[in-house]
Amino acid sequence: MQFIRECIAQDYFYLTWHAHERMLERQISIAAMKRALVLGEIIEREPNDYPYPFCLVLGWLESGDPLHVKCSFWKGTPPLRIVTVYEPDDQYWESDYKTRKR
Repeated sequence: MQFIRECIAQDYFYLTWHAHERMLERQISIAAMKRALVLGEIIEREPNDYPYPFCLVLGWLESGDPLHVKCSFWKGTPPLRIVTVYEPDDQYWESDYKTRKR
């Protein structure tokens, strides 16, 4: 999380087109996404995912609603990529929003 927080604090991240589109659709601001990353916690890690390792961060909106932000790490500049941003669906997540339902 320290790496993510440092990148966000310095505005040193890349917002993918997919993430940008999803944020517009879901009316999630960049400020809300950044807040979730700065105050959030990693709930899933896929260090061997192809083409880039990724993690899923659980953060919270000012309203108290949960927000998931999927980040990937790559060797380019900037090294932090925001892949997608969404409010987790109760149909797929337990009430802690950290655990996927089976």
